Amino acid sequence: MKPSLKYWLFILGIACAIFGVILASVSGSWFSLEPNEQAYLAGLADRILPFPLLGALTLFLVIGGMVSLLFRYYIIPIMRMAESTQLISLSNPDHRVPTIGAREVAHLAEIINASADAYQKLQQEVDAAAYEARADLLEERNRFAALMSELPAGVLVCNIHGQILLYNRQAQTMLQASTHEKFTGLAGQNEGWIGLGRSLFGVIPREQMAAGIERLQKAVAAGLPDLITRFSVEHGEGCHLNISMAPVFSFHCGQHDECVLCDRRNMSGLVLTLDATTAPQVAAADDPTRLPDLTGVVAVPPAGQPPVRESRPTFYEFDLFHHQPLGEMGEQPLRRLTCVAFDTETTGLDPAAGDEIVQLGAVRIVNGKLIREEMIDQLIDPQRPISEASSAIHGITERMVAGKPTIDQVLPHFHHFVEGSVMVAHNAAFDMRCLQLKESRTGVRFDNPVLDTLLLSSILHPNQESHSLDEIAARLNLTNIGRHTALGDAIVTAEVLLKMIPLLEARGIVTLNDALKASARSPYATLSY
Repeated sequence: MKPSLKYWLFILGIACAIFGVILASVSGSWFSLEPNEQAYLAGLADRILPFPLLGALTLFLVIGGMVSLLFRYYIIPIMRMAESTQLISLSNPDHRVPTIGAREVAHLAEIINASADAYQKLQQEVDAAAYEARADLLEERNRFAALMSELPAGVLVCNIHGQILLYNRQAQTMLQASTHEKFTGLAGQNEGWIGLGRSLFGVIPREQMAAGIERLQKAVAAGLPDLITRFSVEHGEGCHLNISMAPVFSFHCGQHDECVLCDRRNMSGLVLTLDATTAPQVAAADDPTRLPDLTGVVAVPPAGQPPVRESRPTFYEFDLFHHQPLGEMGEQPLRRLTCVAFDTETTGLDPAAGDEIVQLGAVRIVNGKLIREEMIDQLIDPQRPISEASSAIHGITERMVAGKPTIDQVLPHFHHFVEGSVMVAHNAAFDMRCLQLKESRTGVRFDNPVLDTLLLSSILHPNQESHSLDEIAARLNLTNIGRHTALGDAIVTAEVLLKMIPLLEARGIVTLNDALKASARSPYATLSY
Protein backbone atom coordinates (compact mmCIF):
# COMPACT_ATOMS: atom_id res chain seq x y z
CA MET A 1 0.00 0.00 0.00
CA LYS A 2 1.38 3.40 -0.97
CA PRO A 3 2.26 5.78 1.91
CA SER A 4 -0.14 8.43 0.58
CA LEU A 5 -3.03 5.95 0.74
CA LYS A 6 -2.04 4.90 4.24
CA TYR A 7 -1.93 8.56 5.26
CA TRP A 8 -5.41 9.37 3.98
CA LEU A 9 -6.85 6.21 5.49
CA PHE A 10 -5.30 7.23 8.80
CA ILE A 11 -6.75 10.75 8.53
CA LEU A 12 -10.16 9.37 7.59
CA GLY A 13 -10.04 7.06 10.59
CA ILE A 14 -9.20 9.95 12.92
CA ALA A 15 -12.04 12.08 11.51
CA CYS A 16 -14.52 9.23 11.90
CA ALA A 17 -13.35 8.61 15.46
CA ILE A 18 -13.58 12.27 16.58
CA PHE A 19 -16.89 13.13 14.98
CA GLY A 20 -18.29 9.69 15.74
CA VAL A 21 -17.60 10.09 19.47
CA ILE A 22 -19.16 13.57 19.50
CA LEU A 23 -22.20 12.40 17.56
CA ALA A 24 -22.66 9.40 19.84
CA SER A 25 -22.34 11.57 22.95
CA VAL A 26 -24.81 14.18 21.70
CA SER A 27 -27.26 11.49 20.56
CA GLY A 28 -27.04 9.69 23.92
CA SER A 29 -27.63 12.89 25.82
CA TRP A 30 -30.50 13.91 23.56
CA PHE A 31 -32.44 10.67 23.92
CA SER A 32 -31.98 10.68 27.72
CA LEU A 33 -33.93 13.95 28.03
CA GLU A 34 -37.65 14.37 28.61
CA PRO A 35 -39.66 15.79 25.70
CA ASN A 36 -40.01 19.20 27.37
CA GLU A 37 -36.25 19.29 27.99
CA GLN A 38 -35.58 18.37 24.34
CA ALA A 39 -37.87 21.19 23.23
CA TYR A 40 -36.04 23.65 25.46
CA LEU A 41 -32.58 22.60 24.15
CA ALA A 42 -33.80 22.71 20.56
CA GLY A 43 -34.38 26.39 20.99
CA LEU A 44 -30.80 26.83 22.16
CA ALA A 45 -29.22 24.64 19.45
CA ASP A 46 -28.00 27.53 17.32
CA ARG A 47 -26.01 28.82 20.31
CA ILE A 48 -24.79 25.48 21.72
CA LEU A 49 -23.83 23.28 18.73
CA PRO A 50 -21.20 25.50 17.02
CA PHE A 51 -18.80 25.21 19.95
CA PRO A 52 -18.56 21.37 20.09
CA LEU A 53 -18.28 21.28 16.31
CA LEU A 54 -15.59 23.93 16.28
CA GLY A 55 -13.74 22.11 19.03
CA ALA A 56 -14.00 18.82 17.14
CA LEU A 57 -12.70 20.49 13.95
CA THR A 58 -9.81 22.07 15.85
CA LEU A 59 -8.95 18.75 17.45
CA PHE A 60 -9.08 17.04 14.03
CA LEU A 61 -6.74 19.64 12.49
CA VAL A 62 -4.27 19.39 15.36
CA ILE A 63 -4.21 15.59 15.34
CA GLY A 64 -4.16 15.50 11.50
CA GLY A 65 -1.19 17.87 11.44
CA MET A 66 0.67 15.73 13.95
CA VAL A 67 -0.08 12.61 11.89
CA SER A 68 1.13 14.39 8.76
CA LEU A 69 4.42 15.24 10.46
CA LEU A 70 4.68 11.70 11.78
CA PHE A 71 4.32 10.28 8.25
CA ARG A 72 6.65 12.84 6.69
CA TYR A 73 9.52 12.54 9.15
CA TYR A 74 9.19 9.00 10.49
CA ILE A 75 6.88 6.53 8.77
CA ILE A 76 7.65 7.24 5.09
CA PRO A 77 11.44 7.53 5.63
CA ILE A 78 11.45 4.27 7.60
CA MET A 79 9.44 2.48 4.90
CA ARG A 80 11.86 3.70 2.21
CA MET A 81 14.77 2.77 4.45
CA ALA A 82 13.47 -0.81 4.69
CA GLU A 83 13.25 -1.06 0.89
CA SER A 84 16.73 0.40 0.43
CA THR A 85 18.27 -1.93 3.04
CA GLN A 86 16.81 -4.97 1.30
CA LEU A 87 18.07 -3.61 -2.02
CA ILE A 88 21.61 -3.38 -0.61
CA SER A 89 21.61 -6.90 0.78
CA LEU A 90 20.03 -8.66 -2.20
CA SER A 91 20.67 -6.79 -5.45
CA ASN A 92 22.81 -3.65 -5.33
CA PRO A 93 25.61 -3.44 -2.72
CA ASP A 94 26.48 0.04 -4.05
CA HIS A 95 23.10 1.46 -3.11
CA ARG A 96 22.85 3.56 0.03
CA VAL A 97 19.94 4.51 2.27
CA PRO A 98 18.90 8.16 1.81
CA THR A 99 19.42 10.21 4.98
CA ILE A 100 16.00 11.78 5.14
CA GLY A 101 13.40 12.30 7.86
CA ALA A 102 13.81 13.20 11.49
CA ARG A 103 17.24 13.38 13.12
CA GLU A 104 16.87 9.95 14.75
CA VAL A 105 15.83 8.33 11.44
CA ALA A 106 18.67 10.04 9.52
CA HIS A 107 21.14 8.83 12.16
CA LEU A 108 19.84 5.28 11.75
CA ALA A 109 20.31 5.62 7.97
CA GLU A 110 23.94 6.70 8.52
CA ILE A 111 24.56 3.64 10.68
CA ILE A 112 23.04 1.35 8.03
CA ASN A 113 25.18 2.99 5.34
CA ALA A 114 28.33 2.52 7.42
CA SER A 115 27.44 -1.16 7.83
CA ALA A 116 26.81 -1.38 4.09
CA ASP A 117 30.29 0.06 3.40
CA ALA A 118 31.88 -2.58 5.61
CA TYR A 119 29.77 -5.33 4.03
CA GLN A 120 30.68 -4.20 0.52
CA LYS A 121 34.39 -4.10 1.34
CA LEU A 122 34.22 -7.62 2.75
CA GLN A 123 32.25 -8.82 -0.25
CA GLN A 124 34.81 -7.34 -2.64
CA GLU A 125 37.60 -9.16 -0.81
CA VAL A 126 35.67 -12.43 -1.02
CA ASP A 127 34.93 -11.89 -4.72
CA ALA A 128 38.57 -11.10 -5.43
CA ALA A 129 39.68 -14.28 -3.68
CA ALA A 130 37.06 -16.33 -5.53
CA TYR A 131 38.08 -14.81 -8.88
CA GLU A 132 41.73 -15.58 -8.19
CA ALA A 133 40.82 -19.15 -7.30
CA ARG A 134 38.83 -19.49 -10.54
CA ALA A 135 41.37 -17.75 -12.76
CA ASP A 136 42.76 -20.98 -14.16
CA LEU A 137 39.27 -22.33 -14.78
CA LEU A 138 38.26 -19.14 -16.59
CA GLU A 139 41.41 -19.33 -18.70
CA GLU A 140 40.63 -22.93 -19.63
CA ARG A 141 37.05 -21.94 -20.47
CA ASN A 142 38.20 -19.12 -22.73
CA ARG A 143 40.73 -21.37 -24.41
CA PHE A 144 38.04 -23.98 -24.96
CA ALA A 145 35.73 -21.38 -26.50
CA ALA A 146 38.49 -20.17 -28.80
CA LEU A 147 39.30 -23.70 -29.98
CA MET A 148 35.65 -24.53 -30.57
CA SER A 149 35.18 -21.41 -32.65
CA GLU A 150 38.19 -22.25 -34.82
CA LEU A 151 36.89 -25.68 -35.81
CA PRO A 152 35.90 -25.74 -39.50
CA ALA A 153 32.86 -27.88 -38.66
CA GLY A 154 29.72 -26.73 -36.91
CA VAL A 155 29.47 -28.00 -33.32
CA LEU A 156 26.36 -28.36 -31.16
CA VAL A 157 26.04 -29.78 -27.65
CA CYS A 158 22.67 -30.55 -26.07
CA ASN A 159 21.48 -32.25 -22.90
CA ILE A 160 19.54 -35.49 -22.95
CA HIS A 161 16.27 -33.55 -23.22
CA GLY A 162 17.38 -31.83 -26.42
CA GLN A 163 18.10 -28.36 -24.97
CA ILE A 164 21.00 -26.68 -26.76
CA LEU A 165 23.92 -26.04 -24.37
CA LEU A 166 26.62 -24.94 -26.81
CA TYR A 167 26.98 -23.95 -30.43
CA ASN A 168 29.64 -22.20 -32.46
CA ARG A 169 29.22 -19.67 -35.23
CA GLN A 170 29.67 -22.30 -37.93
CA ALA A 171 26.71 -24.29 -36.59
CA GLN A 172 24.65 -21.14 -36.37
CA THR A 173 25.45 -20.25 -39.97
CA MET A 174 24.57 -23.72 -41.24
CA LEU A 175 21.30 -24.07 -39.37
CA GLN A 176 20.01 -20.54 -39.46
CA ALA A 177 18.66 -18.81 -42.53
CA SER A 178 20.01 -15.30 -43.04
CA THR A 179 18.18 -12.31 -41.63
CA HIS A 180 17.46 -11.12 -45.16
CA GLU A 181 15.81 -14.44 -46.02
CA LYS A 182 13.62 -14.32 -42.92
CA PHE A 183 12.45 -10.78 -43.52
CA THR A 184 11.78 -11.17 -47.26
CA GLY A 185 9.88 -14.41 -46.95
CA LEU A 186 12.31 -16.52 -48.99
CA ALA A 187 12.91 -20.20 -48.43
CA GLY A 188 13.85 -21.05 -44.90
CA GLN A 189 11.62 -18.51 -43.20
CA ASN A 190 11.25 -19.28 -39.49
CA GLU A 191 13.34 -22.42 -39.82
CA GLY A 192 16.70 -23.30 -38.34
CA TRP A 193 16.58 -20.86 -35.42
CA ILE A 194 19.05 -22.00 -32.77
CA GLY A 195 19.78 -20.58 -29.34
CA LEU A 196 20.83 -21.61 -25.85
CA GLY A 197 18.05 -23.48 -24.09
CA ARG A 198 16.08 -23.98 -27.31
CA SER A 199 15.10 -27.45 -28.46
CA LEU A 200 17.44 -29.12 -30.93
CA PHE A 201 14.38 -30.77 -32.45
CA GLY A 202 13.41 -27.39 -33.85
CA VAL A 203 16.36 -27.48 -36.25
CA ILE A 204 17.01 -31.21 -36.81
CA PRO A 205 14.13 -33.60 -37.52
CA ARG A 206 13.01 -35.35 -34.35
CA GLU A 207 12.67 -38.74 -36.05
CA GLN A 208 16.28 -38.83 -37.22
CA MET A 209 17.55 -37.59 -33.85
CA ALA A 210 15.52 -40.25 -32.03
CA ALA A 211 16.84 -42.97 -34.33
CA GLY A 212 20.42 -41.80 -33.77
CA ILE A 213 19.97 -41.69 -29.99
CA GLU A 214 18.52 -45.20 -30.03
CA ARG A 215 21.56 -46.49 -31.95
CA LEU A 216 23.89 -44.84 -29.45
CA GLN A 217 22.00 -46.30 -26.50
CA LYS A 218 22.28 -49.79 -27.95
CA ALA A 219 26.00 -49.29 -28.52
CA VAL A 220 26.45 -48.04 -24.94
CA ALA A 221 24.61 -51.10 -23.64
CA ALA A 222 26.99 -53.26 -25.71
CA GLY A 223 29.95 -51.61 -23.99
CA LEU A 224 31.51 -50.05 -27.10
CA PRO A 225 33.91 -47.13 -26.41
CA ASP A 226 34.25 -43.79 -28.23
CA LEU A 227 30.87 -43.98 -29.89
CA ILE A 228 29.56 -42.04 -32.85
CA THR A 229 26.70 -42.36 -35.29
CA ARG A 230 26.22 -40.48 -38.55
CA PHE A 231 23.25 -39.39 -40.62
CA SER A 232 22.29 -36.69 -43.11
CA VAL A 233 19.38 -34.27 -43.26
CA GLU A 234 18.19 -32.09 -46.08
CA HIS A 235 18.72 -28.40 -45.49
CA GLY A 236 17.44 -26.23 -48.27
CA GLU A 237 17.41 -26.89 -51.95
CA GLY A 238 20.37 -29.03 -53.07
CA CYS A 239 22.05 -28.90 -49.66
CA HIS A 240 22.57 -31.57 -47.04
CA LEU A 241 23.89 -31.48 -43.52
CA ASN A 242 26.12 -34.41 -42.66
CA ILE A 243 25.82 -34.90 -38.90
CA SER A 244 28.05 -36.92 -36.62
CA MET A 245 26.60 -37.50 -33.16
CA ALA A 246 28.37 -38.80 -30.07
CA PRO A 247 27.19 -39.19 -26.47
CA VAL A 248 28.32 -37.20 -23.44
CA PHE A 249 28.53 -39.39 -20.36
CA SER A 250 27.87 -38.69 -16.72
CA PHE A 251 29.62 -41.07 -14.33
CA HIS A 252 27.35 -40.03 -11.47
CA CYS A 253 24.98 -42.93 -11.79
CA GLY A 254 22.28 -41.52 -9.51
CA GLN A 255 21.92 -44.84 -7.64
CA HIS A 256 24.49 -44.18 -4.90
CA ASP A 257 24.11 -41.28 -2.48
CA GLU A 258 27.84 -40.53 -2.32
CA CYS A 259 28.80 -41.67 -5.80
CA VAL A 260 31.81 -39.86 -7.30
CA LEU A 261 32.77 -42.22 -10.10
CA CYS A 262 31.40 -45.63 -10.89
CA ASP A 263 31.29 -48.06 -13.77
CA ARG A 264 27.77 -47.11 -14.81
CA ARG A 265 27.86 -44.65 -17.72
CA ASN A 266 24.72 -42.62 -18.25
CA MET A 267 24.14 -40.48 -21.32
CA SER A 268 23.66 -36.92 -20.10
CA GLY A 269 23.95 -35.21 -23.46
CA LEU A 270 25.03 -35.30 -27.09
CA VAL A 271 27.78 -33.70 -29.17
CA LEU A 272 26.95 -33.07 -32.82
CA THR A 273 29.35 -31.99 -35.54
CA LEU A 274 27.84 -30.65 -38.77
CA ASP A 275 29.19 -30.30 -42.27
CA ALA A 276 27.17 -28.73 -45.09
CA THR A 277 27.62 -30.41 -48.48
CA THR A 278 25.70 -30.90 -51.72
CA ALA A 279 25.56 -34.65 -51.20
CA PRO A 280 24.64 -36.72 -48.16
CA GLN A 281 27.37 -38.72 -46.50
CA VAL A 282 27.10 -42.48 -46.80
CA ALA A 283 27.77 -44.39 -43.62
CA ALA A 284 26.43 -47.44 -41.93
CA ALA A 285 23.87 -45.99 -39.58
CA ASP A 286 24.06 -48.89 -37.18
CA ASP A 287 27.84 -49.17 -37.09
CA PRO A 288 29.22 -46.86 -34.39
CA THR A 289 32.83 -45.89 -35.01
CA ARG A 290 35.41 -43.73 -33.37
CA LEU A 291 35.16 -39.99 -33.42
CA PRO A 292 37.15 -38.43 -36.26
CA ASP A 293 40.55 -37.10 -35.31
CA LEU A 294 40.38 -33.30 -35.25
CA THR A 295 44.11 -32.84 -34.61
CA GLY A 296 45.58 -30.38 -37.03
CA VAL A 297 42.36 -28.63 -38.01
CA VAL A 298 42.58 -25.97 -35.33
CA ALA A 299 43.81 -22.68 -36.68
CA VAL A 300 46.26 -21.08 -34.24
CA PRO A 301 46.80 -17.30 -34.50
CA PRO A 302 50.33 -16.07 -35.20
CA ALA A 303 52.63 -15.79 -32.19
CA GLY A 304 52.04 -12.64 -30.21
CA GLN A 305 48.76 -11.86 -31.94
CA PRO A 306 45.77 -11.90 -29.56
CA PRO A 307 42.66 -13.74 -30.67
CA VAL A 308 39.87 -11.61 -32.07
CA ARG A 309 36.86 -12.44 -29.94
CA GLU A 310 34.24 -11.07 -32.30
CA SER A 311 35.39 -13.23 -35.20
CA ARG A 312 35.03 -16.55 -33.48
CA PRO A 313 32.32 -16.63 -30.84
CA THR A 314 31.16 -19.79 -29.09
CA PHE A 315 27.97 -19.68 -27.04
CA TYR A 316 27.43 -22.08 -24.15
CA GLU A 317 25.48 -22.64 -20.93
CA PHE A 318 26.54 -25.95 -19.41
CA ASP A 319 24.36 -25.53 -16.29
CA LEU A 320 21.52 -26.76 -18.52
CA PHE A 321 23.12 -30.24 -18.37
CA HIS A 322 21.43 -30.64 -14.98
CA HIS A 323 18.01 -29.33 -15.96
CA GLN A 324 14.99 -31.56 -15.93
CA PRO A 325 11.74 -30.83 -17.79
CA LEU A 326 9.67 -28.57 -15.52
CA GLY A 327 6.23 -29.04 -16.99
CA GLU A 328 3.79 -26.16 -16.62
CA MET A 329 5.56 -22.86 -17.33
CA GLY A 330 3.61 -20.99 -14.65
CA GLU A 331 5.08 -23.19 -11.92
CA GLN A 332 8.68 -22.70 -13.04
CA PRO A 333 10.97 -20.64 -10.79
CA LEU A 334 11.76 -17.18 -12.12
CA ARG A 335 15.47 -18.06 -12.04
CA ARG A 336 15.01 -20.86 -14.55
CA LEU A 337 12.67 -19.19 -17.01
CA THR A 338 13.66 -18.58 -20.60
CA CYS A 339 12.69 -14.98 -21.30
CA VAL A 340 12.87 -12.46 -24.11
CA ALA A 341 13.15 -8.83 -23.00
CA PHE A 342 12.02 -6.50 -25.76
CA ASP A 343 11.24 -2.89 -26.51
CA THR A 344 9.79 -0.88 -29.38
CA GLU A 345 10.34 2.64 -30.65
CA THR A 346 7.40 4.17 -32.49
CA THR A 347 6.27 7.12 -34.60
CA GLY A 348 4.22 8.38 -31.64
CA LEU A 349 2.52 7.39 -28.40
CA ASP A 350 -0.93 6.43 -29.69
CA PRO A 351 -0.83 3.07 -31.49
CA ALA A 352 -4.63 2.93 -31.62
CA ALA A 353 -4.59 6.13 -33.69
CA GLY A 354 -2.15 4.70 -36.22
CA ASP A 355 1.31 5.18 -34.74
CA GLU A 356 3.67 2.48 -36.00
CA ILE A 357 6.79 0.66 -34.79
CA VAL A 358 10.05 1.98 -36.25
CA GLN A 359 12.49 -0.16 -34.27
CA LEU A 360 12.31 -3.49 -32.46
CA GLY A 361 14.96 -4.70 -30.03
CA ALA A 362 15.04 -7.96 -28.10
CA VAL A 363 17.49 -10.06 -26.12
CA ARG A 364 17.21 -13.52 -24.53
CA ILE A 365 17.59 -14.60 -20.90
CA VAL A 366 18.46 -18.28 -20.36
CA ASN A 367 18.91 -19.93 -16.98
CA GLY A 368 19.18 -16.60 -15.20
CA LYS A 369 21.83 -15.24 -17.58
CA LEU A 370 21.61 -12.50 -20.19
CA ILE A 371 22.63 -13.88 -23.61
CA ARG A 372 23.72 -10.71 -25.39
CA GLU A 373 24.73 -12.59 -28.53
CA GLU A 374 21.14 -13.79 -29.12
CA MET A 375 19.30 -10.61 -29.90
CA ILE A 376 17.29 -8.64 -32.44
CA ASP A 377 18.07 -5.05 -33.38
CA GLN A 378 15.90 -4.13 -36.36
CA LEU A 379 14.83 -0.86 -37.92
CA ILE A 380 11.37 -1.03 -39.47
CA ASP A 381 9.79 1.00 -42.25
CA PRO A 382 6.55 2.35 -40.69
CA GLN A 383 5.23 3.43 -44.09
CA ARG A 384 4.08 6.68 -42.53
CA PRO A 385 5.80 9.90 -41.38
CA ILE A 386 7.77 9.99 -38.12
CA SER A 387 6.94 13.01 -35.99
CA GLU A 388 9.73 15.39 -35.06
CA ALA A 389 8.88 14.95 -31.37
CA SER A 390 9.40 11.19 -31.62
CA SER A 391 12.61 11.54 -33.65
CA ALA A 392 13.95 13.91 -30.98
CA ILE A 393 13.53 11.11 -28.41
CA HIS A 394 14.79 8.02 -30.22
CA GLY A 395 16.84 9.67 -32.99
CA ILE A 396 15.28 7.62 -35.79
CA THR A 397 14.45 9.56 -38.95
CA GLU A 398 12.48 8.68 -42.07
CA ARG A 399 15.71 8.44 -44.04
CA MET A 400 17.07 5.78 -41.65
CA VAL A 401 14.05 3.49 -42.09
CA ALA A 402 13.61 3.94 -45.84
CA GLY A 403 13.90 0.55 -47.54
CA LYS A 404 13.96 -1.38 -44.24
CA PRO A 405 11.66 -4.39 -43.71
CA THR A 406 8.05 -3.65 -42.86
CA ILE A 407 6.33 -4.79 -39.69
CA ASP A 408 4.58 -7.54 -41.68
CA GLN A 409 7.99 -9.02 -42.50
CA VAL A 410 9.56 -8.55 -39.07
CA LEU A 411 6.80 -9.87 -36.80
CA PRO A 412 6.93 -13.53 -37.98
CA HIS A 413 10.67 -13.50 -37.30
CA PHE A 414 10.14 -11.97 -33.85
CA HIS A 415 7.33 -14.41 -33.09
CA HIS A 416 9.68 -17.31 -33.73
CA PHE A 417 12.37 -15.62 -31.61
CA VAL A 418 10.05 -15.48 -28.55
CA GLU A 419 8.57 -18.95 -29.06
CA GLY A 420 8.36 -20.84 -25.77
CA SER A 421 9.60 -17.82 -23.80
CA VAL A 422 8.21 -15.34 -21.31
CA MET A 423 8.08 -11.86 -22.82
CA VAL A 424 9.46 -9.07 -20.64
CA ALA A 425 9.05 -5.32 -21.15
CA HIS A 426 8.88 -2.07 -19.19
CA ASN A 427 5.37 -0.67 -19.42
CA ALA A 428 4.49 -3.75 -21.43
CA ALA A 429 0.92 -2.54 -22.00
CA PHE A 430 2.19 -0.10 -24.65
CA ASP A 431 4.50 -2.52 -26.47
CA MET A 432 1.99 -5.37 -26.41
CA ARG A 433 -0.71 -3.05 -27.74
CA CYS A 434 1.55 -2.21 -30.68
CA LEU A 435 1.92 -5.93 -31.42
CA GLN A 436 -1.75 -6.82 -30.86
CA LEU A 437 -2.94 -4.22 -33.37
CA LYS A 438 -1.04 -6.13 -36.08
CA GLU A 439 -2.56 -9.53 -35.34
CA SER A 440 -5.35 -9.38 -37.92
CA ARG A 441 -3.04 -8.09 -40.67
CA THR A 442 -0.06 -10.39 -40.09
CA GLY A 443 -1.79 -13.45 -38.64
CA VAL A 444 0.83 -13.43 -35.86
CA ARG A 445 -0.53 -13.68 -32.32
CA PHE A 446 1.63 -13.25 -29.23
CA ASP A 447 0.04 -15.29 -26.46
CA ASN A 448 3.20 -15.68 -24.37
CA PRO A 449 3.09 -14.86 -20.66
CA VAL A 450 4.23 -11.25 -20.11
CA LEU A 451 6.18 -9.80 -17.18
CA ASP A 452 6.26 -6.02 -16.77
CA THR A 453 9.16 -4.50 -14.82
CA LEU A 454 7.04 -1.40 -14.18
CA LEU A 455 4.44 -3.47 -12.31
CA LEU A 456 7.05 -5.55 -10.49
CA SER A 457 8.91 -2.42 -9.35
CA SER A 458 5.71 -0.93 -7.93
CA ILE A 459 5.19 -4.16 -5.96
CA LEU A 460 8.78 -4.32 -4.70
CA HIS A 461 9.18 -0.62 -3.91
CA PRO A 462 5.73 0.89 -3.35
CA ASN A 463 7.23 3.73 -1.29
CA GLN A 464 9.45 5.08 -4.07
CA GLU A 465 8.33 8.17 -5.94
CA SER A 466 9.17 6.98 -9.47
CA HIS A 467 9.14 3.67 -11.35
CA SER A 468 10.54 4.88 -14.67
CA LEU A 469 13.12 2.63 -16.32
CA ASP A 470 15.84 5.20 -15.62
CA GLU A 471 14.96 5.42 -11.91
CA ILE A 472 14.74 1.66 -11.49
CA ALA A 473 18.07 1.18 -13.26
CA ALA A 474 19.67 3.79 -11.01
CA ARG A 475 18.35 2.05 -7.88
CA LEU A 476 19.80 -1.23 -9.10
CA ASN A 477 23.13 0.34 -10.16
CA LEU A 478 22.58 -0.36 -13.86
CA THR A 479 23.69 1.89 -16.70
CA ASN A 480 21.63 2.17 -19.88
CA ILE A 481 24.10 3.40 -22.49
CA GLY A 482 21.63 2.94 -25.32
CA ARG A 483 18.66 4.69 -23.69
CA HIS A 484 15.77 5.28 -26.10
CA THR A 485 17.07 2.73 -28.56
CA ALA A 486 14.97 -0.42 -28.69
CA LEU A 487 17.87 -2.81 -28.09
CA GLY A 488 19.42 -0.63 -25.37
CA ASP A 489 16.14 -0.46 -23.46
CA ALA A 490 15.56 -4.19 -23.97
CA ILE A 491 18.98 -5.00 -22.50
CA VAL A 492 18.51 -2.79 -19.44
CA THR A 493 15.00 -4.24 -18.95
CA ALA A 494 16.51 -7.73 -18.94
CA GLU A 495 19.17 -6.64 -16.45
CA VAL A 496 16.49 -5.06 -14.25
CA LEU A 497 14.50 -8.30 -14.19
CA LEU A 498 17.57 -10.35 -13.24
CA LYS A 499 18.35 -7.92 -10.40
CA MET A 500 14.73 -8.05 -9.24
CA ILE A 501 14.56 -11.83 -8.90
CA PRO A 502 16.29 -12.02 -5.46
CA LEU A 503 14.06 -9.19 -4.22
CA LEU A 504 10.96 -10.95 -5.51
CA GLU A 505 12.01 -14.23 -3.90
CA ALA A 506 12.47 -12.43 -0.57
CA ARG A 507 8.78 -11.45 -0.80
CA GLY A 508 7.69 -15.00 -1.57
CA ILE A 509 7.31 -14.35 -5.31
CA VAL A 510 9.21 -17.36 -6.62
CA THR A 511 7.42 -18.73 -9.70
CA LEU A 512 6.04 -17.17 -12.85
CA ASN A 513 2.49 -17.53 -11.55
CA ASP A 514 3.50 -15.76 -8.33
CA ALA A 515 4.90 -12.85 -10.34
CA LEU A 516 1.82 -12.60 -12.57
CA LYS A 517 -0.53 -12.59 -9.56
CA ALA A 518 1.58 -9.95 -7.81
CA SER A 519 1.65 -7.80 -10.95
CA ALA A 520 -2.15 -7.83 -11.10
CA ARG A 521 -2.19 -6.07 -7.71
CA SER A 522 -0.05 -3.18 -8.96
CA PRO A 523 -1.72 0.25 -9.19
CA TYR A 524 -0.32 0.43 -12.74
CA ALA A 525 -2.00 -2.83 -13.82
CA THR A 526 -4.95 -0.92 -15.30
CA LEU A 527 -2.84 1.07 -17.77
CA SER A 528 -4.08 0.72 -21.36
CA TYR A 529 -3.32 2.27 -24.73
